[in-house]
Amino acid sequence: MDKVDKKEKILDSAQCLMLDKGYVATTVDEICESAGVTKGSFFYYFKDKEEMGKEMAQRFSSRGKQCCEGLKGEADPLKRVHGLLDMITEISKTADFKGCIMGIFSQELSETHPEIRKICETSFDGFISNLEKDLAQAKDKYAPKSSFKPREVAEYFLATFQGAMVLARAKKDKKIVERALSQFREHLRMLYKK
Repeated sequence: MDKVDKKEKILDSAQCLMLDKGYVATTVDEICESAGVTKGSFFYYFKDKEEMGKEMAQRFSSRGKQCCEGLKGEADPLKRVHGLLDMITEISKTADFKGCIMGIFSQELSETHPEIRKICETSFDGFISNLEKDLAQAKDKYAPKSSFKPREVAEYFLATFQGAMVLARAKKDKKIVERALSQFREHLRMLYKK
């Protein structure tokens, strides 16, 4: 295993464990065992668990942005929004979907790890801003006289999705995420009359 592969394996293993157990309950020893590396290898790549958490959060955010890049080819802004909902719905149906590391980190670490909290905030703000742009363009095209604020609708979507993931974890029912996304689609239909 080369250096890049080993570091990615550590991050992948840590992410899987933390999606299951959370950040605090996941130990460096468990990460190393899951990744098949020594503690020395872990500390070669990361000063400590917090540094690894920061890098994991940044990587998760970057991957999320990359997933959304493919939607930009759609000319119709409302279709882009529905494309995003389709993509998230399909991801949430997969067997290995366990939630969002940014949501877990935000809930668990916001008061104790300010640098990780800031990465999560920046990532969420970027997501909201991108969605807001599409919602605003769709409003101009389909509902120019409506009084809703696209930014607030984007925030509402993120709050709905993150909350659905929390409830799905608590109830051990991933269908909750699907239902929440379906309800958000209905909300869009009412806003845009489409």
